[in-house]
Order: sequence, then structure tokens, then C-alpha cells
Amino acid sequence: MLNLSYFLGLVSKHDANDLAPALRPMTRKEQLEVVWKLSPLNKLDHWVDIAGSLIECGKDYNPSGSPQSTFSTPSLSRQQVDWLNNQLKPWSGFSRGEPSYTDVPGQHYTLMDFDHVPQFQKIFRGRLEARGL
Repeated sequence: MLNLSYFLGLVSKHDANDLAPALRPMTRKEQLEVVWKLSPLNKLDHWVDIAGSLIECGKDYNPSGSPQSTFSTPSLSRQQVDWLNNQLKPWSGFSRGEPSYTDVPGQHYTLMDFDHVPQFQKIFRGRLEARGL
């Protein structure tokens, strides 16, 4: 729930990290009440259901096919090199060619924030145009 709340901009990363230990023993309803007090959105419960459903959909997902892919990833810190090498690069087995990795602004949870969308859109459009799409 805290990851989703951070992703939606309802709480800061700092607040999410600080709240995690206190929320763990609480019921979902109690957790929602705490986050609700910190967030401006009145449909948090709805967003939590959507996120939970998406997680369930992805659990049994087995990629197939051979797309010609370009992977975009947030700027990598030293801690994220492991993510690149062990999570993203194995997807190259599903690509028709060697995939490229493009630095974009933000992090996983903030990539589509208003602050980052304009630059991401330019980068994404540029990559599509470079491929004739």
C-alpha cells in the first residue's frame, strides 16, 4: 500500500519509509485510514484494489514472442546496477536484436510524474522516430 501511495504521489518516499514499520501489524482498513489522513485523494481504496489486481495478473505471466525492443529505465545508481543486470537484461532473450537501455528522468515510482513526463515523452518519441515508427 505504501509503494502505491508513493507511486501515486499521495505520500513522500520519506513518509512511506517511516510509516512502513507502524503499518505492518495494522489491518488494511487501519492502514488506509493512516494513509488517507496524509493523502489528498479520496479513492485510495480503489487504487489499492487496482494495484493488487495488476500484481496478481503479473504473477503467472510468462513472456513470449520476439519483439524488437528498446528498454527505457530510470537513471541507474550503483545500487540499481544489479536490477539492470539481473532483471532487465534477461529480457534480451525475447528481443529480435540486442536491446538498448535509455536513461530517463526520475525513478520507477516517479517516471510518469508531471515533472518527468515532458522529458520522458521527448525521449520516447525520439526513440520511436529513430526506428521509423
